[in-house]
Amino acid sequence: MTSLKPWLKIYWPRLLGSVLLLAFFFGNQGFRSLVRNWLELRRLRQEILVMNQQEGQLSQRLAALRAGSGSVERLARKELGYIRPGEIEYRFPPPR
Repeated sequence: MTSLKPWLKIYWPRLLGSVLLLAFFFGNQGFRSLVRNWLELRRLRQEILVMNQQEGQLSQRLAALRAGSGSVERLARKELGYIRPGEIEYRFPPPR
């Protein structure tokens, strides 16, 4: 206990200031709300970046579909299973 007293006499203002700052920042609702809002803002900005990338990809796909050049036909055959009249569709069982 004797070694603690000289340390306390020297550093008590710093210790008191640190405790008061910690109580101020973490003891009130405003600071916690500020941190929570900042984290939400970061998450939303990331989400916006992802959505902008998706928009770019979809815009390119739309431009390819509007340009023609077989994109519509290829997409209809692949996703909807369309075949032309007179074509024969072959279906094979998936490998085991």
